[in-house]
Amino acid sequence: MASAGAVSQINKDRQVNGMERRSVGSDFSSEVAILLLLLVSGAAGLVTSSPVITGTMFLGGLTTWLVLTLPDYLRAQQRIGLLPQLNAAAQAVSEDGPAGKEDGGAASPAAAVLPAPDAVLSLIKKRRSVFPKDYSGDKVPREQVEMLLEAANWAPTHGQTEPWRFVVLEGESKREMEDLTLELCRTRLPEDKAAKTLEKLQKKRDSTWGKISCQIAICCKRQAKPEKLMPEWEEMAAVACAVQNMALLATSMGVAAYWTSWQEVARESPEMKSLLGLAPEDRVMGFLTLGCIQRDRLAGYRAGRGPWQDKVVWKR
Repeated sequence: MASAGAVSQINKDRQVNGMERRSVGSDFSSEVAILLLLLVSGAAGLVTSSPVITGTMFLGGLTTWLVLTLPDYLRAQQRIGLLPQLNAAAQAVSEDGPAGKEDGGAASPAAAVLPAPDAVLSLIKKRRSVFPKDYSGDKVPREQVEMLLEAANWAPTHGQTEPWRFVVLEGESKREMEDLTLELCRTRLPEDKAAKTLEKLQKKRDSTWGKISCQIAICCKRQAKPEKLMPEWEEMAAVACAVQNMALLATSMGVAAYWTSWQEVARESPEMKSLLGLAPEDRVMGFLTLGCIQRDRLAGYRAGRGPWQDKVVWKR
């Protein structure tokens, strides 16, 4: 994280850079004057037919240009060439906003470069819940999954408890979770409901579950810090914010994501918590399914919201 001094230095360099840009114009004018001098020397040589006069004026003009004008011009061009590096340095100090007690983030300079508000709002409005039936079946690269989990880790958290916990299920572990879900539905639901539920889930397993790259169990650690027991609703709200972070980043990547509440009888059963390595008091808030999707298929997803004004009371 760059310091405020680093930002100040960047701003100073940018000011100097702007001055150098303006100086290029004056250097150019000087060059024109020297070139005119050289032309005059050539004309004088033609008029007088004197090689000595021509040579003297030419060498004088060339020497003046090499000694006085060229070095300043090169220095100005070198500073102008630093502009991309200055922009990159400014971007490097834009990771966070000032830290609050609840977020626990590191403080950053007030001059930090942030994404444009319109761009952020556009990303939020483009987020979609994409159903697994539309996944292509290709695997989401591990590095992209890790980026999503990193995004989740920067959710707001009261008391800095960071209660979110995630279990990434792929391959055999994913099938084990599906098997457990089917078994719990078969044994824990009333017989008539169990039959209908199993029929529906089996169809999904045959047609869509295989397209899912991974299932991320969304979990809440009830007491993430031994010395702090925050209200449960606050901890679950923090986990939900973490999932939204993942959903927004997935949208920017073109990765399909869908938060499923899963089967209630299986979701928070002791067996499921054991499979996920959770304590009995912890909560399971469903699963985030991830998958790949073709652009044209993703473009077919539409969403709408009623006016925000209908849901807001503004009192003065």
